[in-house]
This record gives sequence, structure tokens and C-alpha cells, in this order.
Amino acid sequence: MALFAVSAPVLAAGGLTQINPGLTLWAAITFLVLLVVLSKFAWGPIVKMLDEREKTINEAIESAKKERAEAEKLLASQKDALAKATREAAEIAKRNQDEVEKLRQELTAKARKEAEELVASARKQIVEEKSKAAAELKGMVADLAIEAAGKLVKASLDEKAQRALVEDYLKQLPAGRA
Repeated sequence: MALFAVSAPVLAAGGLTQINPGLTLWAAITFLVLLVVLSKFAWGPIVKMLDEREKTINEAIESAKKERAEAEKLLASQKDALAKATREAAEIAKRNQDEVEKLRQELTAKARKEAEELVASARKQIVEEKSKAAAELKGMVADLAIEAAGKLVKASLDEKAQRALVEDYLKQLPAGRA
């Protein structure tokens, strides 16, 4: 314990405002030794670490620039693809609308043609029915005329001759009255 014991007058030798040349010399030597040790063992690795960090940061910046350029290129590509898809969709919609309009016109024309055919068929059937009815009416008129003539005349004409006589009379009548 005696080694660590320092006499009181040595500690009290200097005040705060007094310069002690021995102490200053030893402080300067210690500082220089510390600088040499730090420069030899610490500054090299610290500078090397800072250089590596700078290199890593520069590489990250370059990588970010490249990725941003690539992202912008992809964004432009996506915008082009979207515009193309929109144009194609509009074209398909227009084509479908044209096809629907064409189909509607075809169906309308077909329905109109079928309606005209039905009307023509109905008119033909009406004419046939009218002719049939007129023929039946002529036959009935002929029978009534024969019966009436037979009752009125009470002649000896046979039925065949009477029918021929009535038919000849009916043929002579104007077409609107028969």
C-alpha cells in the first residue's frame, strides 16, 4: 500500500492556474504515443470500414436508380398494355354491337317476309274459300231453281236436262251477281 501513497505536498504542488512543465511533458508524450497506437491499429480499420460503407451506400444508390428506371419502364409497359386492352375492348364491343344490329335487321326482314307470306297465304285461302263457297252456292241455287222450276212448270223434263238448263242460265248471268 505504500506504493500508492503519495505525499500531500506533491498533490498540492500545483493549482489550477499554474503550469507544471513535467506534467505537461508527460501528457504530451502520452498523447503522442496514443496517436501512434491509434494510427497504427485503429485508424486503418476505421478508414477501411468508412470506405466500405461509402462503397456499399454508392452501390445501394446505383441499385435503387436501376430499379427505379426498371419500375418506370414496367409502369410505361403496363400503361401501354392497359391502353391496348382498352382499345381492343372498345373494338370488340363495337363489333358485337354491329353484329347485334345486323342480326336484328336480319330477324326483322325474316319476320316481315314470313308475315307477308302468311298474308299472301291467307289471301289465297280466302280466294279459294270464296270460290268454293260460290261453287256451293251455285249448286244450291241450281238445286233450288230446279225444284222451283219443277214445281212451276211440272213439265216432263228429266232432272239432268233441267240441271243443264239452269247451269246455262247461271253462266249467262253477269259474274258480279252469281
